[in-house]
Amino acid sequence: MNKSNFSCKKYITRTWAGIQEFFTQYTAALPGMRERLSLTPADITLITDCATGFDRLNTLITELDTITKGFRDTRYQVVTQKDSNPVTMPDTQRLRALLDQLTTFRGGLLYLEDKVTSLILHNPLHTQADLDLLGINYQPAPAPDPAKSVGRIYALFTGGDVPLHWTLPRGITDARVSRAINHGVPVVIYQGSENSFIDTHPIPGQAQVWSYTLEPLLHGKLYGKPITEKIIVGSDIAIEEENI
Repeated sequence: MNKSNFSCKKYITRTWAGIQEFFTQYTAALPGMRERLSLTPADITLITDCATGFDRLNTLITELDTITKGFRDTRYQVVTQKDSNPVTMPDTQRLRALLDQLTTFRGGLLYLEDKVTSLILHNPLHTQADLDLLGINYQPAPAPDPAKSVGRIYALFTGGDVPLHWTLPRGITDARVSRAINHGVPVVIYQGSENSFIDTHPIPGQAQVWSYTLEPLLHGKLYGKPITEKIIVGSDIAIEEENI
């Protein structure tokens, strides 16, 4: 089964109110899809309970904010009141009642949403109408543009082996790295999906120019433009340490 990297959390408005609004719509749509898509009641119950707890928690926080504002107003009144009469305190009994409601809530709302959404996306019976009903605007990442696909490679010589590190264009995971000595024939020293490599080629006694070329690969073929980094390598090069 193909795995989807889709996540609704990318499309939820980045506010607590936006998340609450999204899951209100999401959980309302799930029961109508349960039988047709064979979603288990347990999966739906988990996300519904979590969303309900999130809604209750937001309501409690709103009320607590109002009460704590009352305490701040009382503090101001204690300082600025024009006489020494007693100051009326906010409703502490209501505060205790609210705090008693802050019990354990089921967590992992976005995780559970991802889990159920994945079940729907991988169900062959799902339709675009289902996705629209859930408010899912799934847009696959655009394919990288070869004309703009240029990676970066960094090489460092400190007297021993040469550590290499590189970055690739967005959407590319594989690369091939070659080394040429004194502008000679390039030799492939690495090909794969890592982003670093240590070149253990013997260090020459006299300084040489080592050129490292990075080639981004897509399906094993060059994608975009190769990039080359040149460094001076040799045991006769003085290594100086700088105190920063």
